[in-house]
Amino acid sequence: MRSIFCLFICLYVTNVFAQQADDELAAQFFYNEEYDKAEILYKKLLKKNPESVYIYQNYLECLLKQKSFSEAEKVVSKQTKKFKSKPLYVVDLGYIYGLQGKEKEKKKLYENAVSYAVEEMGNGRSGLVSMPEQLASAFLSKQEYGFAKSALIKARKAYGPATLFAQNLIEVYKLTKDYESLINECLLVLNFDATQLRSTKANLVFLVDTDTKIDYLQEKASIYVQKYPEKTVYDELLLWVFVQQKKFNSAFRQASAMDRRNKTEGKNLIDLAIICLSNKNYAVAIKCYDKIIDFGADGYFYLNAKMGSLETNYKLISETGQYTSEDLNLLINRYLAVLTQFGKSPQTAKSMKQLSDLYIYYKHDLDSGVSILESLVVMPRLQQKTRGAYKLALGDAMLMKNEVWDATLLYGQVDKAFKEDPLGQEAKFRNAKLSFYRGDFEWSKDQLDVLKTATSQLISNNAIELSLLIKDNTGLDSSTEAMAAFAHAQLLLFQNKLEESLEELNQLPFKYPKHALEDEIYYVKAQIYEKQRKYTKAEEYYNTVVKFFSDDILADNALYALAQLYDLKLNQPKKALEMYERIIFDYNSSLFVVDARKRYKALKRATQGAKSQ
Repeated sequence: MRSIFCLFICLYVTNVFAQQADDELAAQFFYNEEYDKAEILYKKLLKKNPESVYIYQNYLECLLKQKSFSEAEKVVSKQTKKFKSKPLYVVDLGYIYGLQGKEKEKKKLYENAVSYAVEEMGNGRSGLVSMPEQLASAFLSKQEYGFAKSALIKARKAYGPATLFAQNLIEVYKLTKDYESLINECLLVLNFDATQLRSTKANLVFLVDTDTKIDYLQEKASIYVQKYPEKTVYDELLLWVFVQQKKFNSAFRQASAMDRRNKTEGKNLIDLAIICLSNKNYAVAIKCYDKIIDFGADGYFYLNAKMGSLETNYKLISETGQYTSEDLNLLINRYLAVLTQFGKSPQTAKSMKQLSDLYIYYKHDLDSGVSILESLVVMPRLQQKTRGAYKLALGDAMLMKNEVWDATLLYGQVDKAFKEDPLGQEAKFRNAKLSFYRGDFEWSKDQLDVLKTATSQLISNNAIELSLLIKDNTGLDSSTEAMAAFAHAQLLLFQNKLEESLEELNQLPFKYPKHALEDEIYYVKAQIYEKQRKYTKAEEYYNTVVKFFSDDILADNALYALAQLYDLKLNQPKKALEMYERIIFDYNSSLFVVDARKRYKALKRATQGAKSQ
């Protein structure tokens, strides 16, 4: 008895190893496209393992590659009869009919398959409940989208519920680019399950990116909002659609209605304001904040709205340059009123920092600005990185006051406290630049060379630029003198002594004719004119750098500055788009490419959105 058992084991093991060898050899033949040899082995393997889909599919592929359609039909027909519950085989059989031009047979077979799948689902037999789904998947693998849709729709109509196979149908509509049906299906899903909002957005976001049927989506979402006023999910979807289209005025009306109807105290408006701020739509951001403030001082978002409104007006001044002395004084008084009302604390620290900027950079009241920064750097319970950032700002202010030692000390403290952090690297860069301003080029370059490998790409790029500038312009004594004069002019620009800086720059070409600093001089002059709000003059000088020094290191800087000038200060979106586009295509390795691409897309959509509102 024992000897018989051992013999059985030996035969079994031998058979397993033989099959494994055949399988590996067949796969090798298949990989090498020796289909005739692979066919022989796979035929043998399928007889032993008729349930193996892997063996079956490779065997069928071998037959089809050799155009052995008759044999392929026999194999698939046999599998179809043996495994009626697996729609894969019947779809493969129809596919073979199609390869032979037997379209009528194929159509009839597929129609019968759909009917059978729906019928079997109705019978409720174990394991057959999702047969229409399996059949649809098999149809999709052969790009038979119409039959896939038919199987799913007929099963839904026969047995429900209304959202049965919704995700499968969504996939079919995407593949067939039937975007109206896709939108309708997504909206239907939300009617039964509001938790699907995130997946719905994921399914529809590409419509926004490609401007495909987006108007239809907006129209249908609006209809659902009116039809089902109790279902807030449609309100949220419609708001999202407006935001994606950059229709911020429409989004404002929608967010206001939602907060009023749902008594959410401005939650939707505060979220929208932040989005508008990031998209540089300051007008609508201010409307959002003002609306929340109107809800009353007891509102949950009242303080956020107060500070948000201040920040938006601050950005209007700092980024667009669209302000008068009266605007500036009015905003400073608003800051002072808010700080009086809510006090000076970590919660209001950001507003304090913005107020210090207004004093230092726009009112040129260094003492008032420094006083605020000094109170910030010793404020209790402030996060250490925030305190470090304010110390850097204080260091800048001290340098503007020409208190160089204090500036160096503050930069050094931050460098030491945040050694491996981008904040510490920024502090090291500012110290290196301070040395550059003072004409200590060798020490400055040593520090800059260390920063070339900084973790922050911006710091690394700035360090490389300044290091190259020093290297290229300090080879000879005369060059060192020219460089020292240029560095001093840059220090004067940093200190907001714009006329003095301009005067020094104007003298450089006469003192050092045909010097390599020519493009740098044009670029710094453009920055000065931009600070003076002489935008046409700034445009002229940036264009000079772009036109005559297109291969130099400052070309992409000038192009991006020009794009920002058109975008934010001259209100010329067409020219801004052109400049952003040039950065994307002509300077694709530039540090500004990511921001240029982002702003290009936002500006283009905002322009289209404004036209349709």
